[in-house]
Amino acid sequence: MEEISGIVSSIRYSNEKTGYTVCDLKSDDNKNITLVGIMPLLAEGESIIAAGEFVVHPDYGRQFAVRRCERKEPTREDSIMKYLSSGFIKGMGASTAKKIVDHFREETFEVLKYEPYRLTEIKGISPERALYFGQAFLEHDRMRNLVMLVQSYGISSGIAARLWNKYGTEAEEEIRKNPYLLSESDIGLSFQACDRIALSSGFEPYSKERLKGAVKYVLWESISDGHTYIPMEELLKAGVKLTGAAEEYLQDAIDALRLEGLIAAERQHPDRIYAEELMEAERYCARKLSLMNKRRDESWIEQGEELVEKYEKELDIYLDDIQKEAVICALSNNVSVITGGPGTGKTTIIRTLIKIFEEKGLKTMLTAPTGRAAKRISETSGYEARTIHRLLEVGYSIENNERPYFMRDEDNPVEADVLIIDEASMIDITIMNALLRALPHDTRLVLVGDSDQLPSVGPGKVLSDIITSNAFPVVRLKTIFRQTEQSSIISNAHLINMGQMPELNHDEGDFYFITKLGGRSVNECIIELCSNKIPEQFGFDPIRDIQVLSPMKKGETGVRQLNVILQQVLNPEKEGKPQKAFGNTIFRLGDRVMQIRNDYAMPWTQYDEKGLFSEGLGVYNGDLGIIEDIDMKAELITVRFDDNRVAEYSFDKADSLEHAFAITVHKSQGTEFPVVVIPLSGVPKSLVCRKILYTAVTRARKLVVLVGSPEIMEEMIGNENEKDRYSGLRERLSENRILYETHFLD
Repeated sequence: MEEISGIVSSIRYSNEKTGYTVCDLKSDDNKNITLVGIMPLLAEGESIIAAGEFVVHPDYGRQFAVRRCERKEPTREDSIMKYLSSGFIKGMGASTAKKIVDHFREETFEVLKYEPYRLTEIKGISPERALYFGQAFLEHDRMRNLVMLVQSYGISSGIAARLWNKYGTEAEEEIRKNPYLLSESDIGLSFQACDRIALSSGFEPYSKERLKGAVKYVLWESISDGHTYIPMEELLKAGVKLTGAAEEYLQDAIDALRLEGLIAAERQHPDRIYAEELMEAERYCARKLSLMNKRRDESWIEQGEELVEKYEKELDIYLDDIQKEAVICALSNNVSVITGGPGTGKTTIIRTLIKIFEEKGLKTMLTAPTGRAAKRISETSGYEARTIHRLLEVGYSIENNERPYFMRDEDNPVEADVLIIDEASMIDITIMNALLRALPHDTRLVLVGDSDQLPSVGPGKVLSDIITSNAFPVVRLKTIFRQTEQSSIISNAHLINMGQMPELNHDEGDFYFITKLGGRSVNECIIELCSNKIPEQFGFDPIRDIQVLSPMKKGETGVRQLNVILQQVLNPEKEGKPQKAFGNTIFRLGDRVMQIRNDYAMPWTQYDEKGLFSEGLGVYNGDLGIIEDIDMKAELITVRFDDNRVAEYSFDKADSLEHAFAITVHKSQGTEFPVVVIPLSGVPKSLVCRKILYTAVTRARKLVVLVGSPEIMEEMIGNENEKDRYSGLRERLSENRILYETHFLD
């Protein structure tokens, strides 16, 4: 490799996520050289030493491909001034930088690092501004060192940003001490990648930090798969496979983590390993639900039939016997569950209950887990529904790495006599824990949902556990009401749920199966359907109305590959259309995108249907929207979500978004789309189950098209047993019920 050194004269291109940069260098021997390669956070005016080799690009000519880049602080005054005014210190322009350099000369960097208060010697710089300049300079210097460190290991600068948010100026030191911190759930690097870094840095294979890192990684992976705990046997087995260490060494690491309070187990179940907060969430939910369930109002049973008949006439509706039973059950019990598939009258029951409760003087609130679900139940019921996050008044703490907290809790409870939760199958154990903490003990809780859908994206299977515990009254709706003669979506969904093959349309209708064998032919068919056939034949917008739902992320017909090819066809590159590359991902004006992690601090604005303006904080995992602006100068991506909220993403937050021309079935829960297209090819055995197909089909309002292998569809319909989640809530609820019946009902 050759080495060249000099001063960066201009930055032609820089990718914030990958650190890939194209710049011009004025070399020490006064030559102009174009450099390309990974050089994160480079600024004009910097002195660098670059190692690499000269290459000839077919379009851009001779360039120096950088393999390693080291920085030196500029020493010439003109370079120092150019560096300081390059934009990394907000508010320091060329004139201010010139004043500072003219005053302090070669001491400028020493003053900024160690004596920033001396900047007040310059007229116009206040003490507050001087302190800000010094802090910004120091943070940029440390952040740059951190990015260089992680990228020297082949890790993206997006990981560096998360490390910086978590550890601040101590991030570089923390990672050097323990690279396995990179594999923690809020950073997201694989254990294998951490292992390469640590072992190359001299960590011993049996070091306690390595084995503890492996245990935590296995536990976090289990939680991300939906489990609230992992059996000790599975934890040890996975740990041995990951590290090559003997079980006794891993057992020592588990014991150490338990002593540190980072993982937990109970005396009665020492073989179940929890994250501490999930164990406490399960315990609290079981206690609170059992306590709330002890209250029963017999007077409502006596007048229930009369109330139902009255409101049937007032609302001009008809309730069958099971629906009436559901209404009376919710009226007479403090905790009740109403479950049923699409079209079985859940919304009608919600409307009836709210009408009765409110006319009886009980303050009733309607909520749902996501903004999309809340919007849908608001539109269909005629009553305002709020998301659970909004109901609990979510906030975030800057001091605690922007972790969320809820204003509503035991000391500041939700002021409601009745709380009705729609789409309850989407609630995970952490949200249920926060919700129950904010409810007074005598609040009536009505859980409404489809227990045959997939469980929540987050850990636990709350609705299923509540139902199967046999501790609470449950009414199952069976009669299909919402079904037009021309539509077969709902009837086919119920056939699938009963293990029967759906009735397919051939020429006209709204439920089709197109046989295609092999991933390539399936993808070609989906492209044709989304870009031409469905828009032309049915009049649907290919981006806003058609949603591709795949069972899996990876593979030829997985979400990742489908998004690449669908973007190329539905929203191709065009001269004048703004776009921004982040690694291998290109975001383009008009792209359909999805938020992939909760961001409680993200501000948004919104104009509702009446033109009323509102603003707030928080965008959440699964929120869908369209990119409506990319501002290259301001480095902002503007997204308008499906509920009309508008949020602006700085480029360094773009890794919170991913394309959503196709999304997984899991991420589609709680949402309905006009058209759903479902690929059935190359589905892994673990995902060949009835609930996935049933959930996908029930997301469609007007048209379903399945593309792929008939055999896979038959296998999915025939397999009722999905991979179960480890959850202790059902057992805790059952034990509480038995304890209550033994001690209080004998």
